[in-house]
Amino acid sequence: MAYESEFENFEAIGADAAPRKVEFRKAGTLASGDRPELYFFAVNGRQVVVCLAGEGLEGWQRAHRYLSREEKVDVAGLFLKKQIESRAELNAEDLRIERSELESLLRSLGISK
Repeated sequence: MAYESEFENFEAIGADAAPRKVEFRKAGTLASGDRPELYFFAVNGRQVVVCLAGEGLEGWQRAHRYLSREEKVDVAGLFLKKQIESRAELNAEDLRIERSELESLLRSLGISK
């Protein structure tokens, strides 16, 4: 059975109690540094980018298995939802997922080895 994304489109309530409509738009890879994967979302129409550290993702996938596009979108989406629910503003420097956070998000999503 194929994995179906839960976080391509969702709503999150911010710290100010205002709902935010979130939609996944596209993904890409940055060709420099540790080659992070970038996940672009629209949050109430504003573009927000979640960065999945290339080194952390590569290490996890090498040790376990490759994640599908849908699984990675859900990792980025769940991370973004948690960020929205914990603070009112989204800062680019706070939207990078390192390996330890990746593992925690995968467990939360029920995604295993």
